[in-house]
Amino acid sequence: MADWLHSAGYETVVYPDVHDIVAVCAAELPNLIVMGSCDMGSLDRLDEDARSRRTPVLFLSDSDDAPTGIAADRACLTDWMTRPLREDDLVVKVRAMLRVAYAESTSAEPSERDGLTKLYNRRYFDERLEREVERARRYGRKLTCVVMDVDDFGGVTGRHGHRAADRILRMLGDMLLSTTRCSDIIARYGAQEFVMLLPETVGGDARMLAERIRRAFSARVFESDGTELHLTMSCGVASYPDHARDAATLIRMANSAIFQAVSDGGNCTVVAFSDRDEERLVCEAGPTILIVEDNDYNRSVASLVLRASGYEVLEAGDGVTALSMVKSAHPDLILVDVQLNGSDGMNATIDLIGMEENKDIPVVVLTARDSSVDMDELVRAGCRGYIVKPIDTNNLAVQIRSYLER
Repeated sequence: MADWLHSAGYETVVYPDVHDIVAVCAAELPNLIVMGSCDMGSLDRLDEDARSRRTPVLFLSDSDDAPTGIAADRACLTDWMTRPLREDDLVVKVRAMLRVAYAESTSAEPSERDGLTKLYNRRYFDERLEREVERARRYGRKLTCVVMDVDDFGGVTGRHGHRAADRILRMLGDMLLSTTRCSDIIARYGAQEFVMLLPETVGGDARMLAERIRRAFSARVFESDGTELHLTMSCGVASYPDHARDAATLIRMANSAIFQAVSDGGNCTVVAFSDRDEERLVCEAGPTILIVEDNDYNRSVASLVLRASGYEVLEAGDGVTALSMVKSAHPDLILVDVQLNGSDGMNATIDLIGMEENKDIPVVVLTARDSSVDMDELVRAGCRGYIVKPIDTNNLAVQIRSYLER
């Protein structure tokens, strides 16, 4: 075991027999302890010492039964594996336990974890989902949700029993913890349903991650009473703000995607639109529109309408962000609110028009009917025209197309 863990990049110290585990921990300061038997006395002594109380412990057992008598506040830091061990399984388990221990040590609030898998439970996930969507909205970031479901898991439980089913779920939980970032929120969402919330992640990257996990899971051989089990899983992907504008819609869209995956026979990953739609969007992607608008509602409405009309849409909440995005993204048209809060919207608009990168890009302003905007000044600067707010959603795509075709 020491050689396996050393090969995986861990520093190991081996003690064949430990009578005073507290003294050993004080000397070695381990990040994790692997013990050859379920010695509850040793665990009690660890809990009595302030320095070792939060050290995770992995028990090795000859039985599939979980250790008993573990205090509730240590439950998420204690796990077990059944001997004989496999190298890959041990490394994955250690990575997963260290991930959980790190999360617990840095959390300002007590987390709520599933007792079997050590992943977050559904209630905690739902609370974090609301907060992460709000964070993504506030800072204009991407956020992607991936729902995963083990195919025909009810049949596995019926044929091989709950112990085998629990072993599979624990291994999948370890895989998810050991292959994702510490910033990702991983939870057990249902009986055999898992969910990942991936901040700062676009749908395409999330789909590749889901595919790697799906393939690794399908390649894993599980055993039950001497029988080899080959299992598969289905994944559904949905992103904010591409597929949803709030937390409830985001999880609903991810669930609709996994429903499609299961309907297609399972063992696949589906984004929140069909493969045919995805191919069409890749092959027939329309022009890119940059919307510069500090009102979240107005920006969201315009974005949804234009995306539904086949345009690629970029969003900025202020002039500074817009200037930076123009240099990197090179949009085909810029739609800018000339009454931006917190800055001179007129100057920001003129700066956008005057950029060397924008000399051939049409800039169209959004302006309220009762606004006193000096359109003559904007026209002299090079503005192509204006669209009146509140936006006429039935006519917005037509107006944008007319400016692109001029």
